[in-house]
Amino acid sequence: MSETICRPADEKGRISEWKSFDILPSGLAFGRLGEHWLEEANTLLHTRVREDAASLETFRAVLRQNSDSFWGLFERNGETHRLVGFYAQLMLNAKGHAALKARAIVLTEPPAALLCNEGEAPAAIHLWAIVAEHKLDMFKPMLARALARYAGISHYATVATEAGRKAARLAGLRPVTPDDDRIGGLFLFKSGYSHKDLPAAPARVRVVPVTTSEQLEQVRAIRAVVFMGEQKCPYFEEFDGNDHCATHLLGFVGDEPAGCARIRYFGDFAKIERLSVLARFRRTELKYRLVEYVEELVRRKGFSLLYGHPQKRILKFWTNLGFEEVRRNADFHFSDHDYTEMRKFLAPHPDRLTLHADPLTLIRPEGDWQRPGVLDRSAQRPVTRPF
Repeated sequence: MSETICRPADEKGRISEWKSFDILPSGLAFGRLGEHWLEEANTLLHTRVREDAASLETFRAVLRQNSDSFWGLFERNGETHRLVGFYAQLMLNAKGHAALKARAIVLTEPPAALLCNEGEAPAAIHLWAIVAEHKLDMFKPMLARALARYAGISHYATVATEAGRKAARLAGLRPVTPDDDRIGGLFLFKSGYSHKDLPAAPARVRVVPVTTSEQLEQVRAIRAVVFMGEQKCPYFEEFDGNDHCATHLLGFVGDEPAGCARIRYFGDFAKIERLSVLARFRRTELKYRLVEYVEELVRRKGFSLLYGHPQKRILKFWTNLGFEEVRRNADFHFSDHDYTEMRKFLAPHPDRLTLHADPLTLIRPEGDWQRPGVLDRSAQRPVTRPF
């Protein structure tokens, strides 16, 4: 159940008048952005999407022309809110719609003459920016409700990242032409859609490091279904003796164990293995989230090179994630499939674990280094040397 809260201006003056926000069960809030939030929204866009995106001055000009242009996702912190995501929309008039279809509009600085003024009915809407890192599943139902206010009007988007392209396809957007199915291409919701056409809010997708025997059994069950069941891999080839010297990740869709991956570590690189998702969950974002989690974890451990052996039939999937093929003269095959070697160079993690880290951090559960663990709590006891 949602509630409505109203807050006056805070001490920084970021909310200049009383605002109403829809509150999700998670505690996140969703509502229209006023001008005092634009600087934070613009910073999110430039840091999370691309540095050459629209300027703060352009944001302000668009908002002044139409107050329905910006909507935000807020995280509640006591009596204040912190902006954690937003979407912006360009309300296009007939000339703007024609310019967009003709690829004749500079989206980083849209001319005022192509945009609707306050109160005018748009001929089309361009989803100008969507930033909701790690909170997209919570963002989608709120976005759907906002878009439904303009049901029957064509909605477009131009994707700026590979992750954005995948998210657009999952959200029901399709490239206007085959050539638009790329970063920078123009995507469209089908003409005349209504909010009922939007996909239902998906179950929450999450990934956790395996730290219990039950979670490891869930991983083994998923791999048995995918590799032994679907791909006819023999038992002793699938469970190859490396499971007890590896880090395992378990992915969930809602509360259901749905996918997994394995990581092993070598001198100067980490190796991703056994990525698998149950068939009924392959249209979710889980496969991408698993790879993202692997990259984040190995970067935190200090590795800058991730290596893997994907089957050749899914080479495109890995290429789209930024991996490159390692070409050798010899063919590479085992367990009845042909494979290729792929690698991805990773940027150094700004908070990677080193010998200079707090020693208590280094004994926390794998992948959960940010949160104090049971041994942190034990450190509150005095030293007694009980033996």
